[in-house]
Amino acid sequence: PERERERERDLDWILNSFLSSSFSQVYKMSRRSASRNRRREERRKNSVELLFSSSSSSSSTRVLLVLLASSLVFSLVPVVCHAAPADASGLRDVLQLGDSLLGRKKYAEAIATYSQVVESHPKEEMGFLKRSLAYRRARKPDQALADLNAALKLNGKSKQALLKRAQLYRSMCKVQEARGDLDALLGIKAKHKTAIEEKKRLDGLATSLAALTKLFEARRDFHGDGFLEASEQHFDTVFRETEFCTKAYIWYARVAEMKQDYEQVIRETNSVLQYRSSNIESLMMKANAHYQQEMFDACKQTIAQIFRTDPDNEEAKLLFKLVKKVAKIKSKADQLAGEKKMRQALGEYRKLAEMGGDLNNRDIEKSVIKTLCISNHEVGKYPEAVKWCTRGLKTVLQEDVALLEARAESYLQQDDFDNAEYDARHILNINRHSRKAHGLIQQIQRLRKMASRKDYYKILEVSKDATESDIKKSYKRLARKWHPDKNRDNVEEAQNMFHDVAEAYEILSDPEKKQLFDMGHDPNDPQARARNNYGFNGGGPFGGGGGPFGGGGQQHFHFTYG
Repeated sequence: PERERERERDLDWILNSFLSSSFSQVYKMSRRSASRNRRREERRKNSVELLFSSSSSSSSTRVLLVLLASSLVFSLVPVVCHAAPADASGLRDVLQLGDSLLGRKKYAEAIATYSQVVESHPKEEMGFLKRSLAYRRARKPDQALADLNAALKLNGKSKQALLKRAQLYRSMCKVQEARGDLDALLGIKAKHKTAIEEKKRLDGLATSLAALTKLFEARRDFHGDGFLEASEQHFDTVFRETEFCTKAYIWYARVAEMKQDYEQVIRETNSVLQYRSSNIESLMMKANAHYQQEMFDACKQTIAQIFRTDPDNEEAKLLFKLVKKVAKIKSKADQLAGEKKMRQALGEYRKLAEMGGDLNNRDIEKSVIKTLCISNHEVGKYPEAVKWCTRGLKTVLQEDVALLEARAESYLQQDDFDNAEYDARHILNINRHSRKAHGLIQQIQRLRKMASRKDYYKILEVSKDATESDIKKSYKRLARKWHPDKNRDNVEEAQNMFHDVAEAYEILSDPEKKQLFDMGHDPNDPQARARNNYGFNGGGPFGGGGGPFGGGGQQHFHFTYG
């Protein structure tokens, strides 16, 4: 009976340990491991037979529950429950389980398993070494370094710990610290091959880091892609030899900023934030990259991460205010434009453009200025269009054909033929096949001819959209006014004016001649009339057909400019 009661107590202790919260996770993992380990299964069977060979029926029920546990129940109970110290075999089993999890890239479970060893065997060096490796694979270099420091505190001459810490220091670009550990290791074993090889790799890394430092100090002296070309080889070396080199990631993100490759900026800063989640410099660069991409919500979220670490960060505060202001104005402008309320939308876009350097976003500046240039031209605000087109061409949109076309047409609408022709020829320098530029030049030449001839509308004192009735009334009034019989004191001037009035009426009262005159042709030229009759000159100077402001119609195969 006494022996039976002892067995009952043992079973209760085992079951309570098995059901404890600290053991449940290890139990789940051990079940998966048990099916693959034949030796562990055999040990489990032997232990059950030894302990419960004469168990009662009630005890047998409990034994069945125990058998549901993995083969690690008996070997891990002392580790999990901190009871009596486990034997070497039990410790080895736990480490093997951790190694298995690490090999399957289940880093969190491996760390939890190794942590059981560290907690139950705080003076066991291997537990710290194994867990440091799991931390490193999980991209947690600070925790890995702490475990290696603990291992060396237990055994300051541990060759494995010194080598692992030197390699971790190298991966963090801590050259001096890595060199110190390698020197200590070589002091213990002078011909340690791995340590000698590590020193060579460390020297190459140190050379590349020094070169990059000098290049960044002198980066303002480089032009174009010169800096990138000079630094690329050194970056290749650094990234090949390191894994957690924060300054190298930040340097490369700066290079991406110089190229305005903001996707690359985000990738590089994310590499740092995986293991340094509160690195302020990386977070600021990432937030600014989101702003440059007009990802305003993502930018605000990244700034919120900065405030959690540094609530008083002035740079983050300024960027947050800017993003909030720009997002509000641009959203309103885009909404108005979508509703076809262009004049109101242009007012909002103008607010953004007038921020100038404070906007600090070249893509938004380009987009806004281009919108102001082209849209003002489309709504007939030609002086305003010229203003914004000129600003864009001088600053952020040099050689932009769309801006040159809009400015040339705006100049033309204001009868500024010289500037209009200059822009048209500039377009041809960029694209010599531009049909719009060729059409503009032809249009300018016709309008110049018109300007050198009599302006029949001006002579008759009517507008270009005057009706036939208006033209006839004005002709009769002016014919009476300038009739020579009524101008005895200035007969010569009256005769000239009377003749011009009659000529103007002849042209403007004839629909065909009026059309030719409006197109810039000589209405009295028979060839021009013939071309018009056969449809070779469809469209007026500012309307459809083949003119620069319309679409379709004529095709031009030869261009001859005066």
